[in-house]
Amino acid sequence: MGYAELAFRSWQEDERRKRRLEESPKGFKLDGVGYTCFICGNGTRANENWYDKYGIKCTICQDAIDRKEIPSSLAKNKESWYSQFEIERAFNVKGAALRRWVKDGILKARTVTHDGKGVHIYLFLIKDNKETLPPKKMVESRMVKETRDGKDWYHSEPWYRFVDPYEHLRGYKIMDYLRVTHEKDGSES
Repeated sequence: MGYAELAFRSWQEDERRKRRLEESPKGFKLDGVGYTCFICGNGTRANENWYDKYGIKCTICQDAIDRKEIPSSLAKNKESWYSQFEIERAFNVKGAALRRWVKDGILKARTVTHDGKGVHIYLFLIKDNKETLPPKKMVESRMVKETRDGKDWYHSEPWYRFVDPYEHLRGYKIMDYLRVTHEKDGSES
């Protein structure tokens, strides 16, 4: 199957879902498997898919929306929040430190639970952490081209390799909790 045919089938499926949404405006379970939740990013199994005006979600995240653990708009506006993985990657923070920051109140997390029990995922809304977390655009990694043996290779580098982190994130409290290691001499500040 070629790209054009695949794109056409995807468009047809999207149009079918939109028509069905007119009949069921609050949303409906999707048939089949292989969908990805717009919030947690997990793949879904049969009968664990939900579709509404905010897009595709797993039933765990949809149930969390129904319980008001998280706002439904998160599925459409990924720039308004960080996942745990995104915090760890953007700020080079390990899971234990991040959990300590949540426990100490440095970061406020929204918890998506399994039926009100246990943790499915933590989300960090920028509006809940506006003095601490910068907009995601400020901490995007960049693609870097490297030429080796006459061939071009591309890889991603973290944002802090291109700017002075203290200057770049001045005014955001997260810098009070990060250590910066200087590559040239190995010292920390």
